[in-house]
Amino acid sequence: MFYGDKAMQVENNPYSIFKFYNRQNNKPVEDSKKSMPRQIIPYIGSTAGVGAAMLLSKKMPKVKNKTLNEVAQMLLMAGSANLCGVLAGSVNKTSEQKQKKWREAGFQVMNIAIPMLMVTAALELCRKSKVLDKTVPKIIGSIIGMTSGAAIATGITNLTKEEDEPYRKYTIKDSVSNFDDIVATIKLGFDKILKYIPVDKILPFIYIYSGARAGSKE
Repeated sequence: MFYGDKAMQVENNPYSIFKFYNRQNNKPVEDSKKSMPRQIIPYIGSTAGVGAAMLLSKKMPKVKNKTLNEVAQMLLMAGSANLCGVLAGSVNKTSEQKQKKWREAGFQVMNIAIPMLMVTAALELCRKSKVLDKTVPKIIGSIIGMTSGAAIATGITNLTKEEDEPYRKYTIKDSVSNFDDIVATIKLGFDKILKYIPVDKILPFIYIYSGARAGSKE
């Protein structure tokens, strides 16, 4: 461990491990010290958004269809998380940076909403058919809904992108947002599994992550 003037010499040495690490990551020492708070702020915003949505959903009028009520609640959480995540992450940002965050939020919401709606439609179709109202057809329908929905969301994003933006490719990080569709599928179509998997406790964290991704977009 170095102290006083010796520590300053080590930090100012262009060949020191501190400078090497930050050169490798293309971040100056000063910026690396600030990067953590910048990453936390969108998470705080998206967490507040999810909390507000959960409180609001309790006061929302309900319809007779239980599935529609649950879908509305999940979409409200997803939208609120992305809205608040972007607002929190947009503080002291340029208009160009804010625009990128809003576009990312648009993709995140579509990447959650479109597959979920398609899964919901598939499950409703299965319920109305005596032949399809079984576990295997429901699973197949859910998989088709999730994969095709994610592809549609990515395709819409690419169709509406700016000329200087690269084409969006579906990544592992994007699949985390679609994990909510698996959880939502369990909640909407497989009631027996709810006894073993705390679905209601998992979904908010997925939406918080989604909103924070949008708010952290640079």
